[in-house]
Amino acid sequence: MKRRRRNTYIAVTLLLVILFIVSIPYLWIILTALKRQVDATAVPPKIFSPTSFKNFEKLFAGKFPGSLWSSVIITATTTIGTLVFGVPAGYAFARGKFRGRVFLGGFLLFSRMMPPVIFIIPLFLFFYQLRLVNSYLGLTLAYMTGLLPFTVWMAAGYFADLPVEIEEAARVDGASRARAFLVVLPLVMPGIITIGLLIGIAAWSEYFIPFILAGPNTTPATVGLVNFVGADVIDWGQMAAACLTLVIPVVIVTVFAQRGMLRGLSAGAVKG
Repeated sequence: MKRRRRNTYIAVTLLLVILFIVSIPYLWIILTALKRQVDATAVPPKIFSPTSFKNFEKLFAGKFPGSLWSSVIITATTTIGTLVFGVPAGYAFARGKFRGRVFLGGFLLFSRMMPPVIFIIPLFLFFYQLRLVNSYLGLTLAYMTGLLPFTVWMAAGYFADLPVEIEEAARVDGASRARAFLVVLPLVMPGIITIGLLIGIAAWSEYFIPFILAGPNTTPATVGLVNFVGADVIDWGQMAAACLTLVIPVVIVTVFAQRGMLRGLSAGAVKG
C-alpha cells in the first residue's frame, strides 16, 4: 500500500513538472502580450511588468483582422468540403467490396506519412496554371489534399465499428445504398464531429501551405504573423498578442469538446 502511494506521488510530481515545462511557452506568450512595448523588447527580458492592452489595440487597428478573417473563411470551407467528400468516401471504403481496396487503404495511410514539402512545388505549378494561387478556392483545395486521406481513414473506422445488420435491415425495407448511408450517419455523428474539430484545428494552424499559395488578399493569420518581424526590430508584443488570438479559439474548442473528442476517438479505435 505504501509503495503504491509512493508511486502515485512520484507519477503526479513528474506529471506536474512536465506540464509546467510544456506551459512555459504559453505563459511567455500571455505575459509578453500584456506587457508594455518597452518591457516586451527589454534586454535582459523582464518576466513581469505593468499590465497593458496596447498590443491588442494596435493589433486590431492594423491589417491583422483581415488575416484573421481569411483564416476563418479557409477553416470553414476546408472543414465543410473535407467532410462532404471524406465521410461518404469513408463509408464506401468501410462497406464496399471492390478490387484494389487493400492497396487504396495502404495508399491513404502512406499519404498521411509524407511531408507536405514533397508536394508543394508541383502543387504550386499546377495551381498557377489554373490561376488558383492567391484564392480561397485554391487554398481550400490544397488543404483538402492533405486532410482528405485522414478523413477517409478515420470515417471508415467509425463506419466499420457499426453492425452491418442495421444497413441490411434498411436494404430489406427497400432503401438504396445512399439511403442506408443516411440511416447510419446519425450513429457515427460523435465521430464525425471529432473529425471536423480535428480538421478545423489543422486548417486553422496551417502555415506552410498558405505561405506558398496565399497572396495579399488571402493571407491567413498564421502567415500574417511574419509582418511583425522587421529588418531591424521584432514587435514581440504584437506578435505575442497575435499568437494568443490564434491559440484561444483552439483552447476553447478543445476544452468544451474534449469529452466528445475522446468519445469519438475511442469509438473509432475500439472494434465492436
